Formats: sequence, C-alpha cells, structure tokens
Amino acid sequence: MRAVLPLLALACTLAACGARISEINLRPDKYYQETVSFIGQVGRMERFTGETLVEVVGQRGGRILVKTTEPVEAQSGDWVSVKGLLVPEARVGDAVLYDVVIAEKVSPRGPPRIPDFM
Repeated sequence: MRAVLPLLALACTLAACGARISEINLRPDKYYQETVSFIGQVGRMERFTGETLVEVVGQRGGRILVKTTEPVEAQSGDWVSVKGLLVPEARVGDAVLYDVVIAEKVSPRGPPRIPDFM
C-alpha cells in the first residue's frame, strides 16, 4: 500500500497538468471551445492595434497561435505560461486564422524544471 500512494500522487499531479501544444495540434477538435493551459517559448510576436498575436513553441517543437488583448511582457525566446480558450478560427487584423487560443492570461515564467520527454 505504501508503494502505491506515491505513484497515485504522481498520476494525479500529471493528470492536473495542462495539455501540451503537440497534443492540442494533434486533435484540435477535441479542445475547441475548451479552456487550455500550457507553457512554451515565444517564437514570434506581432502587435496590432489593440491586440497581439504570439506564436508559442512547445518543448517538442509544436507551435500554436495565441491572440491577446492584454500587453505581453515577453520577447522572442522567453518562456510563457498561457491560459485561454481554443477556438476554430479568429480574426486578427484583416486575416482569419485557424486553431487560435484566445488568451485570458499570458504570463512570463522560467523554463520547465522537468523536460518533456514523452
């Protein structure tokens, strides 16, 4: 019983973690209209009037677009934590983009302590 408790605690902790960018990209329809949270590095950022589009790169190379109306306190290469709603399409400037996270919060953070091996 004592050997099972640490494994159970670890499984619960991992289940509580947010989705990985690669998981979202693999089956975006599974996450549409759901709140997702993940961490990654800022790949590129484009500022428009009243909104910012950020390309976030996951540890395994997956990329996802994040649209926010709040200022982003990060630059290319910085690690960020993102929480927001995944939508099938969103308008940014004059363009319609697909599979975009409408961010509630984009906050700077340090790199993950445990690399994503799986």
